[in-house]
Amino acid sequence: MSSGAQYATVFGMNIRRVTIAALAVLVLSPILVAGPGRTGIQVMFSLHTLDFRGDLTRELTLWHFEKSFLIPRLGTGCALSLSLGGKSRGGSWDVAYLRSTHSVETENGTRTASFHAVEINGRSFFLKEWALHPYFLGGISIPIIHVDDGSRFRGADYDATYIGAGLNLGGGFLLEIGPSVVLNAGVIYRWMGFLYAYGEGKGRDINHLQVGFDGPRFGRLLRSGTLSFTIGLGFIL
Repeated sequence: MSSGAQYATVFGMNIRRVTIAALAVLVLSPILVAGPGRTGIQVMFSLHTLDFRGDLTRELTLWHFEKSFLIPRLGTGCALSLSLGGKSRGGSWDVAYLRSTHSVETENGTRTASFHAVEINGRSFFLKEWALHPYFLGGISIPIIHVDDGSRFRGADYDATYIGAGLNLGGGFLLEIGPSVVLNAGVIYRWMGFLYAYGEGKGRDINHLQVGFDGPRFGRLLRSGTLSFTIGLGFIL
């Protein structure tokens, strides 16, 4: 290839790059530097990835005399959530309900387990005068796990439910794509400690359950955590 042809090729590539960069600036600059949109009541629909860790990554059965509780191995999955809250110039807060469904393989067959969480989260914005708001998130939650036929008492199967408390920490970006529409993307780490197990009859403190029918006392909370990537679309009412 002659030097002239090489120059023309390089020049053409540079023109394309400059054109793409210019278009990106034209498209993004009004979004990034535009002022913040409306404030008020906010409804958001979100999708979350889940990656459960800790006690929810192994097969575990806890006992209380004649009653047993299957601790599900949830692994990875996706959850949907609906939240209602408020947005101001400096941040936002919401109350959210989150749910995911999992198939749990056991030696006695497949069980269906569902993870639920009621959360209260707050976000503190940076770059408050722009339409793009990086934020820090903190929150609390009430996590619940329900397992179909996850409890056994005197030869009969019953559903099992585990209830606890949790903390949320994370960060992300809130982008105002219109006066009343926002796009949220972030990462949240959820730490959870489950306190009580319910099956047939009275609920039991998980601390007092045994590992195996006549094994040692479990002696602590059922602990887990999950790292979540989330994306959501919100509307200011």
